[in-house]
Amino acid sequence: MRPNWRSERIATGVALLVTVAILFLHFVFGTHAGALWRDEVNSLEIATMSTLSEMWSNLAFDSFPTLFFLVLRCFAGVVNISDNMLRGFGVGAGFLVLGALWLNARWLGYRVPLISLVLVGMNPMVIRYGDSIRAYGLGIALMLLTLGAMWRLVEEFTTRRVVMATLAALLSVQCLYYNAVLLFAIGVSAAIVTLRRGALKQTVVVLMVGVVSAASLFPYLGTMRRVQMGSFIWKAPVTPAELWKKLSGTLGSPLPFAAWVWIALLVLAVLIGIWAIWRRIPFQAGVRPNDRLLFALLALASGTAVYILFLKALGYLTQPWYYILFVAYAGTCLEMLFASVRAHSAWVARSVFAFVFAAITIVPAWRTLQARQTNVDLVATRLATLAAEGDLIVINTWNYGISFRRYYHGRADWLTIPPLEDLRTHRVDLVKNQMMAAAPLVPVHRKMEETLKTGHTVWLVGTLDFVAKGTTPNQLPPGYDGPEGWVGGNFFRAWAEQTGFLVQEHASQFERVRIPNDEPVLAYENLPVSAIRGWR
Repeated sequence: MRPNWRSERIATGVALLVTVAILFLHFVFGTHAGALWRDEVNSLEIATMSTLSEMWSNLAFDSFPTLFFLVLRCFAGVVNISDNMLRGFGVGAGFLVLGALWLNARWLGYRVPLISLVLVGMNPMVIRYGDSIRAYGLGIALMLLTLGAMWRLVEEFTTRRVVMATLAALLSVQCLYYNAVLLFAIGVSAAIVTLRRGALKQTVVVLMVGVVSAASLFPYLGTMRRVQMGSFIWKAPVTPAELWKKLSGTLGSPLPFAAWVWIALLVLAVLIGIWAIWRRIPFQAGVRPNDRLLFALLALASGTAVYILFLKALGYLTQPWYYILFVAYAGTCLEMLFASVRAHSAWVARSVFAFVFAAITIVPAWRTLQARQTNVDLVATRLATLAAEGDLIVINTWNYGISFRRYYHGRADWLTIPPLEDLRTHRVDLVKNQMMAAAPLVPVHRKMEETLKTGHTVWLVGTLDFVAKGTTPNQLPPGYDGPEGWVGGNFFRAWAEQTGFLVQEHASQFERVRIPNDEPVLAYENLPVSAIRGWR
């Protein structure tokens, strides 16, 4: 049943109003995010390396294929570019996600986005990490376009739609490795729908789109192996409880109750989909009218399953940005399922839900998005003033040095724990070399001792671990292979204890230094600074 013009106008009005609110939230993030944190600096450094060959050889030190880096390279070039311009670039990627939600409303047959608009567009996690200088925003937009383009191909088999679906799928997997997982779910779902019709040729073409896209990742096999070799740094057990904790935190942004709204919508949508699919509806022009429902239901179920399996196989300590792609994908599938109910009351219900959800979450989302990504630029500026020539800056742990290197322009020397010769990117291979060294911290500790003995100050960026009186710090043998294999955290804790023990035993003064800042900062890179003086 087609909705009457009043319900469609109400839906359009609500969607436009929510879109304006979402644009405002993107603006809030772009103007408050501040400096780039280490992951963003990592991506920028790779994108702007002096040659494409050097960029390619460093892909193993980030999480994405080449497409995003090439786009960022075209924007940033190989010269310095301001943080404000980069924030504008990131917000532009967020706008692409918003545009993809609207375009998919047409391609997927529900004309106006409502549920997906608020579940995806109003989620601060999606905005923060989709607008960051990372591949997530562009990758999400391309994945959504792939979902829409694949359904258009299933809906009507034409050469133009084959080309469009293939191009979207290729670009999608070339931007995010994760997209290959969801492309598999999309391709299988589309193939089941076409097989159900008996359209064998269309089924083969749909599967070939996935095969061609998967084949385009073969050049990255070496890179993937190198990434896997370095995965010990972030290794952590991936349990169902841990997955739900991080996933619910992302779904429940900005308010925890939103996670349960998602659960309720998922259950209701699946029930509606199953009920509608098994209704006795005659064929129309050789196409079942509930094919779109089946496609959405299969895409949602299979996408959820393969995404969970992928994260478990990855074996990383997951963070919120690991789940924003799934949020966008599942939100679109939910919209397709709810939009299958074409009655006037259903359109009004979707409109009311979108309006109420947006009204409840807009203020908390606004507050959440005012947090800075990092305070490392403030730390660097403060130390450029305080740290004199002859002082030493020690950064624990080493990965904070990636962003510190971008912003510090002072006179004092600085080192990381452990010391690394290349801090442009996450050089986990160099970290592993230090884990295999007999005494990797000797240069740092010797330099700290020399600095303190000569009356200069050691400025600590980050924290140390102090041991109880009468005990000694943990010492790991070189190349220690624990019960769970290589785990970077074991070494980081040991190194923090060893350096903390040196300070406990020999420094005469240890005090915290205030870093002026009136804005909240994300916990991932909110670095304290301490001054260490004297030798005894």
